[in-house]
Amino acid sequence: MNQFKVIVLLVSGLIFFWGCGTSEQAKQRADIHYRLGYNYLQQGEPTSALRELLEAEKLDPRDPQIHFALGWAYSAKGHFVQALEHYRETLNLDPKYTEAHNAMGAAYLEMGKWDEAIKEFDIVLKDILYLTPFYVLNNMGWAYYKKGDRPKAIECYKKALAMKPDFGLAYYNIGLAYKDRKQISEAIAAFRSAVTQVPNFLDAHFQLGLLYFDAGRREDARKAFEEVVRIAPQSENGRLAQQYLDFLKRSPK
Repeated sequence: MNQFKVIVLLVSGLIFFWGCGTSEQAKQRADIHYRLGYNYLQQGEPTSALRELLEAEKLDPRDPQIHFALGWAYSAKGHFVQALEHYRETLNLDPKYTEAHNAMGAAYLEMGKWDEAIKEFDIVLKDILYLTPFYVLNNMGWAYYKKGDRPKAIECYKKALAMKPDFGLAYYNIGLAYKDRKQISEAIAAFRSAVTQVPNFLDAHFQLGLLYFDAGRREDARKAFEEVVRIAPQSENGRLAQQYLDFLKRSPK
């Protein structure tokens, strides 16, 4: 009887350790697929990333990093509903995974769900350890802008710029809001700051050209439109800028 008990215990122990080993091997294989998928995402290859990450999920379905990366891959392919499912699962597994809230906000922006986006960005901003709140504020500002709330959008952009004074996109976005509010001098100043920080910022140069043209500042408009044509002559804005240049050249001063 004692020998039987010993044998049973030995077999049980072997099964236990074999099971642990198998589980650990699965996690290691999942990590390999995850790393490959993550690298594909960084290289802009979401389809290849998705293939690897789905394999990782099969092997380790309770890893929040895998679900977050899956959300990223689905978002990159434009499948935002599936992306949101994985971001929610990320938070289910790790409620402190703040980046998932930010990613959900970005997905809602793409879907045109402005209030949902703002709610997610607000959660991110409450995390005092989050490293780049200025990007979140810029995205929140864009959500308010698309909602039609220009004052709130401007408030968000100003906060972002206070944190990151070289933030070219925030200057551009606040310029759009000022332009809509007919605050032309402020809009021009914002777009000029945008091209100072990002010299090849095509849309900012184009907006400057439009504002200068409407204000009768022909030489400034010409310079702005010439920059647009220089940067991207075959783009839609490039072609429009050339039309403005042709008009300026033909029309009397």
